[in-house]
Formats: sequence, structure tokens, C-alpha cells
Amino acid sequence: MRTLLFVICTLLTSFAQASSYAEGDLVSQIQLQDQFENEITVSEGTQTLLFSRNMKGGDIIKEALEVLTAEQKQASDKLVYVADISGMPSLIAKFVAIPQMKDLPFSMALDREGETTRLLPSEKDQATLIKLDRLKVMSVSTFDSSAELIKALR
Repeated sequence: MRTLLFVICTLLTSFAQASSYAEGDLVSQIQLQDQFENEITVSEGTQTLLFSRNMKGGDIIKEALEVLTAEQKQASDKLVYVADISGMPSLIAKFVAIPQMKDLPFSMALDREGETTRLLPSEKDQATLIKLDRLKVMSVSTFDSSAELIKALR
């Protein structure tokens, strides 16, 4: 019985790990609201998708996007930042985090429930950079520093 339970747990863990987008997969179009309640869409025109599932990953992306030049920011229809904030208590999100996000010089699509972004790949305390071509995943990279992410974005 113990062996069977171990095998089932191992299979479920493997399935859970294999259930995120990988190179060659087609990403479903994503529509979320940003911190200003404007609609943000990851569509066929999106070439770069930045994703964070936790505060550390979000800080890495925030630092990188604040450093980018105005020129690079104007290509915002090709670069979309999506943050899964579902792990944040809703009162903290509503009264503290989202008001602070409104001071940022860029928009971030917010997944408040975690369902829309559940298949996006992520690593603990890292930022994810997904290169897309008509919603097809060309590459997935993770970064633990803003300096490395800035290099990859340039």
C-alpha cells in the first residue's frame, strides 16, 4: 500500500511539474486588468512576456523595467508583464500593493485568482522571460537578478 501511494504521489508531482508551458507550446491568449483596471492582452503580437509569481520575481522585473529606456518602453505592445498576485491576501492587495503599483512607470497585468497564469512557467524567487512568436513559446528563461534580466531584454 505504501509503495502504491508513493508511485501515485510521484506521478502526480511529475504531472504537476510538466503542466507548464515549454518551448514549442502555444500559449493561450491572456486577458487581464492592470493596476489601473485597463485591459492588458497577451496576443499574437506579443514577443516578450515577463512573468512573476512571487514578490522576489516581481522585484527583479520591476528593477529591470525601471532601467529600460523610453524607447524600449514604447514597444510595450510587444512586451507584456504579467504578475500572479493570487498568493497575496486580498486586503493587502487592494489597500497596499495595488495602490503602490500605480506609482510604477509601466503597466502590469494582474492575475488576482491565479487561474489564468497557472500554466506559465516559474521558479521560486525568480523572474520568468518567455519569448513568443505568434503565441508560440520560442524560449523560457528565469533570472535571479535584474542585471541579468536587463541584459536579456536588451
